[in-house]
Amino acid sequence: MCSRHRRLVFAVLTTVLFCAHTHSANEPQPTVEEDPFSGLVLGQKDRAARSAAMRELRGPRAIPQPSIAAAEARPASGPSLFTLSRDALLSPRPMATSDERNTGVETATASIQDLPLRESRNGDVTASSSRARVIDIPPQMELVELNGVDVVIDGHLDEEAWNKVAGFENMIVVSPDTLVDPEFRTLTRIFYTERGLYVSADMEQPADTLVQRLSARDQDLNRDGFGITLDTSGKGLFGFWFSINLGGSKEDGKVLPERNFSREWDGAWHGASAVTETGWTAEIFIPWSILAMPPGVGKRNMSFFVSRQVAFRNERYGWPALPFTQARFMSAMQPMAMEDVNPKQQWELFPYATTSADGIYDETDRKVGLNFSWRPAPNLQVSGAANPDFGAVESDDVVVNLTAYETFFPEKRLFFLEGSEVFETTPRGTPFRGSSRGGGARVAPSTYNMEPTTLLNTRRIGGSAKHLDYDDAIDVPGPERSKPTDLLGAVKVVGQASAFRFGFLGAMEDDVELRGTMEKLDEAGELTDEEVIVTAPGRDFGVARLLWERQSGTGRQAHGLITTFADTPEYGAVVTGLDSHFLTQNGKWNIDSQIINSRKDSETGYGAFADIRYTPKQGIFHRLSLDFLDDTLDVSDLGFLRRNDLRGFRYTRFHNTSRNLPDMLRSRSIGLFLSGQTNSNGDLIRGYLGTGLGFNFINQSSIDVQLSIRPKMVDDRSSFGKGSFEMSETKFFTITYGSDSSKKFSYSLQTGVIDEDLGDPAYIGDIGFTFSPLSRLRFDYDLRYRDSEGWLLYSGDTDFTRYYSEQLSHLFSMDFFISAKQQFRATLQWTGINAMERDFWRIHDSDQIGKLDSSMDDPDPDSDGFTISRLTAQVRYRWEIAPLSDLFIVYTRGSNVPSLGHADFGDLFQEALSDPIVDVIVVKLRYRFGS
Repeated sequence: MCSRHRRLVFAVLTTVLFCAHTHSANEPQPTVEEDPFSGLVLGQKDRAARSAAMRELRGPRAIPQPSIAAAEARPASGPSLFTLSRDALLSPRPMATSDERNTGVETATASIQDLPLRESRNGDVTASSSRARVIDIPPQMELVELNGVDVVIDGHLDEEAWNKVAGFENMIVVSPDTLVDPEFRTLTRIFYTERGLYVSADMEQPADTLVQRLSARDQDLNRDGFGITLDTSGKGLFGFWFSINLGGSKEDGKVLPERNFSREWDGAWHGASAVTETGWTAEIFIPWSILAMPPGVGKRNMSFFVSRQVAFRNERYGWPALPFTQARFMSAMQPMAMEDVNPKQQWELFPYATTSADGIYDETDRKVGLNFSWRPAPNLQVSGAANPDFGAVESDDVVVNLTAYETFFPEKRLFFLEGSEVFETTPRGTPFRGSSRGGGARVAPSTYNMEPTTLLNTRRIGGSAKHLDYDDAIDVPGPERSKPTDLLGAVKVVGQASAFRFGFLGAMEDDVELRGTMEKLDEAGELTDEEVIVTAPGRDFGVARLLWERQSGTGRQAHGLITTFADTPEYGAVVTGLDSHFLTQNGKWNIDSQIINSRKDSETGYGAFADIRYTPKQGIFHRLSLDFLDDTLDVSDLGFLRRNDLRGFRYTRFHNTSRNLPDMLRSRSIGLFLSGQTNSNGDLIRGYLGTGLGFNFINQSSIDVQLSIRPKMVDDRSSFGKGSFEMSETKFFTITYGSDSSKKFSYSLQTGVIDEDLGDPAYIGDIGFTFSPLSRLRFDYDLRYRDSEGWLLYSGDTDFTRYYSEQLSHLFSMDFFISAKQQFRATLQWTGINAMERDFWRIHDSDQIGKLDSSMDDPDPDSDGFTISRLTAQVRYRWEIAPLSDLFIVYTRGSNVPSLGHADFGDLFQEALSDPIVDVIVVKLRYRFGS
């Protein structure tokens, strides 16, 4: 990168750092973030003045008594979480049993005055808690509407509105799934206004046990947190979840039946937390404008689930009693009702501007564009993008994939994530990536990532061009071939009418222009590389979705149709899917299925699959997956499918228990896995029998053991269509230990053996740690190693080479937070491979299946091995100016070092650092304007 660009970026970065430091200098430490943009709600009082007054208070926090004469307090009819008399005497009452909490209080009468009130358990609480009215939850809660209130979302529950709202303490322990009364009290209060829903929690807990850790949005860490899940459909069909963690870091996403959670969606809501003398408190405000919901007037029905994470105990409290080890969730959440919640027309504009400086090509690029969203009714949303910028401010993981199978990368672009739930046709479309670090023991990065089966993979839109046709004499480097394609525009419509939900998506790519080189003779008659531009027309994409849903009691039935269209210069590809979903009223049986048809040029393909889940009782489930995909099915232009030409089954039985265990254990899980799948020729292409054992100990550490065996199978993909061969019997064994991740320092150890295709062992190991010396600072590091005695790779035609190989990976990240809304993040992922030739193999007869024949011929006498060195490093500053309004300054450096024949890992790492193929600084500002 030229020195002028470096000086410019350095000046910008210095200015931002100075402003951020000045801006955060007066922050009370360590729990209250004083960002003036934090939690702004229209009509609120000056937050800085209020916070300054609060800091002057000493001893038990006094409750200011602002006048609320102007506030409109409208209790709904029937049982309500609202009381007009704060000075009424509390009526002591024993705590409800677990069974009572699980079923709800069936004797609730029609008036709040008749509902039993409870005082807190210890009788010695803060002023705000002692004033709080406590009720048992009726079968259906009718929330109160308080318009004209002035609530500052700062985590302190000092507003008069909270004193007028009765709360409930019904939470029980749902993880582990003991369903016992929790150790610490949680008082939850909810009310609503014409703008949105207000939720608060007053949580008791000793101060020396609080675990506060700041993070980027949606990062799953083991820390204290509080959240609410809303079923805005009112029928268990779709919903949203929101979580605020101690310190102010947010998590949110969407949920589909029954527990199909996703983190990709981000909403413009407000949340904050604060430490109190008895524990901590949380406040959440969720505007109606960000929620999809059916049309309607009068009473609106929704349901909710509230939960609390207690990190040092590795426990999650929740209400209703819905542990993840039982069948139902969305269909069994707590019903609630509100009057006249029917949001008016809403709109959002997201203008952006970016400047990027490319150090490889020594050039600067500038771009401006606009995303917009318009919700003319609660059940209809129109969004679009003009000249959108989908440039990476986040980098994908480093992946070394030398197989015939494609790697799936999840979507990260806000435009495609918003309203995407209607396009999700089955739970198979939600991928599982890596290992969660949100609770319990530290875990090593997963050795296996399950890839989705989906007809809509929006990463194809604006992805790398796959339809290029250029002369073989032109060399287009890998980074050029893999770079994203610019989009001219995109539009999306999602909505609901009666029992139908629908969605439409369209996008147009700009023409592709890639840099390449071609050898030519210069005037002196010598060969030189001349730069050429490879061009190709852009692609067009379209998606249409229609879903009919019906709720019967607590059961569900749904049927949907999705059609995708991809128009390329060479062909048009159309894929159609019919999906069906059934949930029994007791929640024990859940069936999801899909029939698929693809048409590409003159070729037609078919496929079908079904996933059947049976949960006979809490802690036990069975899942049977059936597949039939013919060899001409092709959804790759706009979807993702690991492979076609597949038929067979997969079966899983899982048992988790937290009862009747030795004193040293908190929970134990046992899984059984069985699979048998063939291709159209009847060859066994996938089969295994395996088990998994998990032990969680009282000290919050864990041990996980995975063991499986595979019979002899046929590999019909590795030769890229040149023939099939028989693989040997193989085994897989890993054991992982993790220490308590709520501590400042935690670590994990993993070791195991995984057999290669011809039966040779590959030994794996991982050692990693997480160090959080401060709530604002965290280091995460994993060192992975793999030593293979026989790595089999395709080498062309019908030939294969077996290698002795070593692989080493560094996975490092550092996060520092100036405040909950200002973050520095540095990441580095590097993988190096050293491979030495062992011997050579050949498919003897490509028309028949047999063992690979050992060959004495070296297909490449000039080579006895190869190396790989790939690196992605990124330094990023992010300032969340307001919800969904951000300033990014991002530096990305990437390498893919050509093979050095043989080199030690130190040299490979140094080459990756010093020889980049990506060297870019991006400054991006995006701001949200909305009604």
